[in-house]
Amino acid sequence: MNTPTPTRDFLRPHLLTLPIHRAMLRAVEARLFAELAPDLAEPIVDIGSGDGTFVEIVLPGKTVYGIDPLLPDTREALGRQVYAGLSIANGRALPFADGQFAGAISNCVLEHVIPLDETLAETARVLRPGGLFVASVVGNRFPKDLLGTWLLNAVGLDGARYGDWFNKISYHCNTLSRAAWSARFAEAGFAVVSVRPYLSAAALKLFDFSHYYGAPGLITKKLTGRWLLAPPLTPNLLWEPLLRRIYEAPPGPDGPYYFFVLRRV
Repeated sequence: MNTPTPTRDFLRPHLLTLPIHRAMLRAVEARLFAELAPDLAEPIVDIGSGDGTFVEIVLPGKTVYGIDPLLPDTREALGRQVYAGLSIANGRALPFADGQFAGAISNCVLEHVIPLDETLAETARVLRPGGLFVASVVGNRFPKDLLGTWLLNAVGLDGARYGDWFNKISYHCNTLSRAAWSARFAEAGFAVVSVRPYLSAAALKLFDFSHYYGAPGLITKKLTGRWLLAPPLTPNLLWEPLLRRIYEAPPGPDGPYYFFVLRRV
């Protein structure tokens, strides 16, 4: 498979638009998706299109159709004018014909999805045989590698309760191991072409901490519709040297997130 190194830098743009924890994660995911973008045939379906920012940054100019159950996010995505079409629907029944798409993507969505198996089966149905499905998902290490989990365990308390709480507030319904994710994809009709863990345990601890550091951004977002009031002056840029090491890090043996490239069989 052709995986050229992208020439675009995705870290700085995210630091100028998002709070630290989102910028860290989305920049890494954008780089991974961009590496596969040349291999994704069109048209493409985006399972969980959200507000459209990810496709706007990663797949500009591609023919992409979005599907999401949330009306406010879909309205925002519509305003970005990056999708060839948008639908509001549950993954249990995608409003598309069999084999309508040559490619599919899903960025950190499937861990939130109920029902998971039906959504994967529907994705396989609307994807042509041989088409690629590129998906990033949360793994089973996520709650174990959080900073709060580690701190509570270090003082003799039950850190698992913090991990369970964090999964709950993150609306994570499916945090599966690499093998379990692979099995669920296989049951739906996908063969695993490649799988790469991303973010280290240390990076996830920073990800956890930065949620609290960036909490005031929630107020800014609610009042103004933007995470950052003055992007060129944001203190986010002070974090760039550290975050760039995370952004450019090679894959480790395992991690809290997985990046799957799948082929419809």
